[in-house]
Amino acid sequence: MFDAPTMGSTNSVRPADLEGHVLVVQPLEYVNSISTSFGEKDAIRVNIHDISDKESHDDVLFFGTALIGSLKRDIGKTLLGKMGKGEAKPGQSAPWILIDLTSNEKAVTAASKYMNERTAGSLSAPSTATASAKAAEELDDLLL
Repeated sequence: MFDAPTMGSTNSVRPADLEGHVLVVQPLEYVNSISTSFGEKDAIRVNIHDISDKESHDDVLFFGTALIGSLKRDIGKTLLGKMGKGEAKPGQSAPWILIDLTSNEKAVTAASKYMNERTAGSLSAPSTATASAKAAEELDDLLL
């Protein structure tokens, strides 16, 4: 009868956990100045659908400057890519980046299938009363 509330999985998955994976990433918001054990950091909040592992992670925070910079421009979009590493600057680690896979037919097909199945599993038919009321309303609209 009731569903348990969903607890955010903030940072339950890190870019290193996703390296080489085909991902559908939905940037949700840019978060300015979050307190962390390393001080104040900016982040990007995303939903991630890991097509390679067939699992989704909602409400994840990514802290990498390169990821934040690229994903911040795409808030509200649905992106297809692979988690990888960019080029390191001298004396620094290589940054995590999302590599475009939109021209990879296999990745597009797999991601579309996963997302369609995920969406289909969350749909349900309207109640009989709602369906009857909607049908009557549509009939009224046709008759006017």
